[in-house]
Amino acid sequence: MASRLLSALDARIAKTRGLLESTCLRAERAALFARQGRLDDARAELAAIHARYDGRPDAVVSAWASLADGLVAFYNDFSPSARDKLLRAHALSSAAGNRRVRALSAAWLAHMNYLDDDFEPMVRHLAVALAEAAPDSGSALARACLVAAQSYHWAERIDLAQPWYARARQHAMDDGDETLLSALMHNMAWLRATEARRLAVSGVVDREQVRQVLLGAESTGHFDQRVGTASLRSLVPILRAHVLTLLDRHAEALELFDAYWATALAEGLAKMQGGMLAETAWCRVHVGDVGGARRDAQAAREHLVDCVQPGDRAAVHGRLAQVFDTLCDPAAADRHRVQAHADWQAHSERQGRLLALLSSLQFAAL
Repeated sequence: MASRLLSALDARIAKTRGLLESTCLRAERAALFARQGRLDDARAELAAIHARYDGRPDAVVSAWASLADGLVAFYNDFSPSARDKLLRAHALSSAAGNRRVRALSAAWLAHMNYLDDDFEPMVRHLAVALAEAAPDSGSALARACLVAAQSYHWAERIDLAQPWYARARQHAMDDGDETLLSALMHNMAWLRATEARRLAVSGVVDREQVRQVLLGAESTGHFDQRVGTASLRSLVPILRAHVLTLLDRHAEALELFDAYWATALAEGLAKMQGGMLAETAWCRVHVGDVGGARRDAQAAREHLVDCVQPGDRAAVHGRLAQVFDTLCDPAAADRHRVQAHADWQAHSERQGRLLALLSSLQFAAL
């Protein structure tokens, strides 16, 4: 299915006679290519822009190009350089008085702050994005609303998240931005799976809830195939593997983990290794591979350092406690259970802190 947003950008580029305006639109198109996973197309577009303007830079063109460069780096492998490029886009657009790029770069910076568990700058960037975005700046408003929604959802306030999800969805539909709709579906599915996993490692499994999470994951994959999203190909299969584990379909889960492990690492998802290894250890226990379970459990322990969020660490410790219980190692199980409890408490405190920060913003009705 052709992207309506891409078609609209193509049409505007074809009609525009001014070189500067046309170049800015091409940089905006490069940013969309990056979000769609068409990284080679994005790089080719940006190479032409840099070749023409790097010798005689224009602040607005440079701002758009920096934003697109940042998204290429982000969708390639979550490169840390993505943040620097977006900060440059934000600074250049602020200096040039271009509110469109300023709002959009702020929304993306908020998105990256969310992924890094860096809540104070996330809320500051959200405030800028929502204040600076014009009513027709659908890309900035959709991204900012999505960040607000997933932040409330992460804090287990789905009641507060739902209006923001609805706003993000509406802005994306108005723009014809199927890539943003895909991101919304991905984020909702992952957060629901995270909650189901939290309950599971605490000994509570609502199988009907988990089946609904699986349906959500599969719907996300089907939507991506329909609209041609090619970025972060490992996310849906890895999500599906986590959910299959919760449904005790351990052999199927292992096949997916094994098939997409290398792809996930190449796409910059190394921080998920601890969680994936704990899940594969649990699966191997249930398919009778005791040696493999011990190996993966030990590797999961070593990768706990990659889990920066207390909630992620708690889930790993909780699953490892279950693994070592099954392996008849009660001392190791108890150590992980104690650490899981401490990390869940820290996670709960961070949820409360995030809610306080979000409530300090006066989000306008959009």
